Amino acid sequence: MLSELALPELVRADEVANTGEVVDVTIRFGDVDFSEAETPESGLLWARENEASLFFDEIGSFLVREGREIVVDPVPGEDERWVRGALLGPVMAALLYQRGWLTLHASAISVGATAVAFMADRGWGKSTTAAAMCARGHRLVADDVTAVKTGGSRPIVSPGYPLLKLRPRAAAAVGKDPATLLRIMPDAYKLGLRPHHEFSLDSLPLGCIYVLDRGNAPAPAIEPLGPQEALVELIRNTYGHKLFQAVRRSSHLHQCASVVNSVPVRLLKRPHSLTALSGVLRLLEEDLADIR
Repeated sequence: MLSELALPELVRADEVANTGEVVDVTIRFGDVDFSEAETPESGLLWARENEASLFFDEIGSFLVREGREIVVDPVPGEDERWVRGALLGPVMAALLYQRGWLTLHASAISVGATAVAFMADRGWGKSTTAAAMCARGHRLVADDVTAVKTGGSRPIVSPGYPLLKLRPRAAAAVGKDPATLLRIMPDAYKLGLRPHHEFSLDSLPLGCIYVLDRGNAPAPAIEPLGPQEALVELIRNTYGHKLFQAVRRSSHLHQCASVVNSVPVRLLKRPHSLTALSGVLRLLEEDLADIR
């Protein structure tokens, strides 16, 4: 990746020139016209087969082309941390989608030689659950954007980048001092935790998906989802699914169905309290022992 925007969240690849690898993603600054959108609301504005435009109020606009190029048009004077957050989240998800990956709003860890994904809406505990599992010896695979490749015998998850985004209280709940974490956002609403040795560099087969509920159950519980329920959850938790389905509806549905037909999808019910986290983790590891 070659970027005009500094991306300290990523690992530098200074050795690329020595390995013969080719830069396959270019990020540059430029003007992005979002006039094609009927209303410039935050999120994915419009999408064609190999081009998509995204806009985020008070952050900027982005244009993604051919799964290879991202044009960044930030709001003048805006803190670059906001710009980087959008770029490494939904904008990168759009690029991966153009490359044929199913991009889920999920965080993933490795359990043995398989990947396990925690899928949910924003703020429902994906990163917290992944961080807590990493604290118990598992490795991070991806945070927030989980890229899944279908078409083979099993869906494959590609590693993201070694950074977890956590609220201060969640960081403390997994044994990390919030004062020592990275200030990845100007408002400190979320902090950055680097898992260091707890990061998987390998692509892994997807072993299970847990759909996190809102966190209002009286006690932790895990329930299997039927194929139709699981399919609805995967579609709903695909980045930019509404506009992308208008472009690649058939292929998107086929990808989601492929995952549902080969990977168990389960609902994880939890109390709305970080103090119940240890019980949730024990239940997860008991359940995962059967999957491995």
